[in-house]
Amino acid sequence: MMKEYPIVVRILAVIGLFLVGSLLLSIVGPIFAGLIKLFFKIAIPLALAYLLVNWLTKRRGQTY
Repeated sequence: MMKEYPIVVRILAVIGLFLVGSLLLSIVGPIFAGLIKLFFKIAIPLALAYLLVNWLTKRRGQTY
């Protein structure tokens, strides 16, 4: 069975949980932001270049 903790201990546990969570978010958040920035900086232009080349080569192969 779970032990019943006093209300003060529960409140302190929740505050500690929030502090640990904010610390983790302050560490992990910039990593995710950097990955998203890298995606928009590299992957999207590469995708656009691929689509443009694909579109142009398909147009060239058509006979009129």
